[in-house]
Amino acid sequence: MRLHNDERNMRRLRSVNVAAVIAFAALPFGSRFAYAAQVTPGVPVTITQSYAYTSYGGGDFVFSTTIGATGCETGWYVKTTDPGYKAAVSTVLSAQAAGLQVVVYGENTDHWSGSPSGHYCRLVLVGVSS
Repeated sequence: MRLHNDERNMRRLRSVNVAAVIAFAALPFGSRFAYAAQVTPGVPVTITQSYAYTSYGGGDFVFSTTIGATGCETGWYVKTTDPGYKAAVSTVLSAQAAGLQVVVYGENTDHWSGSPSGHYCRLVLVGVSS
């Protein structure tokens, strides 16, 4: 009976050790993705500048707002290959022309490569605020 309990304890220890090794090995990968987040200024903002690039990135569109978000201090960008490109650009330009405020969300780990500051974040959502 004692031998049977010892074997069971050894199996339990092996399974705990394997789980610990897997968890420890995953730490570098988990911490890389832990900082990826959708961020927002937290309040409706006004668009201060917008730029449409004719050739860079195939026609990227970037804009700045009165308040940035963590990691997105310079502004926001959208690529022509993004599914909502036309809707996002239309919303931004309409709000800017009318002086309306918008709600903005972006991905703070996906920065626009065309900016020397690196603080234009990939746009996830933009909407006119009422």
